[in-house]
Amino acid sequence: MGNWNVMQRTAGLACVLLACMLQGDALAGGRDEIRKQAEMSMLVTGNIEIERDGSVAKYELDDAAKLPPVAVRLMDRASATWRFDPVLVDGKPVRARTAMTVRLAARQRENTEGFEVRITAANFGKFADGEWVSSKGPLLRPKYPPQAAASGVRGTVYVIVRIGRDGKVEDAMAEQVNLGSVDRTEAAMQRWRDSLADASLQTARRWRFLPPTQGEEVDAPFWLARVPVSYLLPNDKKPESGEWETYIPGPRQSAPWLGGMDTSLGADAVAGDGIFPLKGGPRLLTPLNGG
Repeated sequence: MGNWNVMQRTAGLACVLLACMLQGDALAGGRDEIRKQAEMSMLVTGNIEIERDGSVAKYELDDAAKLPPVAVRLMDRASATWRFDPVLVDGKPVRARTAMTVRLAARQRENTEGFEVRITAANFGKFADGEWVSSKGPLLRPKYPPQAAASGVRGTVYVIVRIGRDGKVEDAMAEQVNLGSVDRTEAAMQRWRDSLADASLQTARRWRFLPPTQGEEVDAPFWLARVPVSYLLPNDKKPESGEWETYIPGPRQSAPWLGGMDTSLGADAVAGDGIFPLKGGPRLLTPLNGG
């Protein structure tokens, strides 16, 4: 983990956003507990080059000039310790370049003005066109639960779907629900998570996909994908590159039909809308934060 007493400009922004989340009559009696859960989060994208032995040759960050220095320092330190399964072509290790998406999180330490910054999730790799399932037309958007919208509840639901060879969704689950709003108690917040998750799953079961047309996944019996579903109010804006957002991370869930697959590495490290495979890409063998 990376620990800094002062996060330069990030600290000021974090204090402002945390204060915004912790305002309102709905927080009476639960302010301290909610403060402990609130995190600042940022998605960082780029590319990484992996040596034949699985070490990192170099990496590049998109819009690096817009990123706060603390984010770059953490990526420098962590990536220097990463080791991957070597990428094989015809059974031989090769140097490979692949896409990378990393989620950084910052949480205020108790009884101090300092922040703890760490990497919480990462995705590596990307299928080429035709090598992975695609949506059959635009994916249906869930309806915003009326009570959640009226109460100003925001959030993102990370849906995992199991897609059959006919393109229909065989199973779906809400892997994680991150809230951008808070309430008095954890029980109340869980009700909001359930509300957003239920709305997402009702629509997810109606999604339709097109199977891949080339590559190793063509003959797979099914495909597993992660699809983020965001619930934003009309005046809300998604954070731009280099901007932090405040949220309350929800618990991660699993399902028997995942077959024991560990999906925690990239649970909420997907950028924007899209369909993200749960397999494929280099496999990281070392801890995300180094060491």
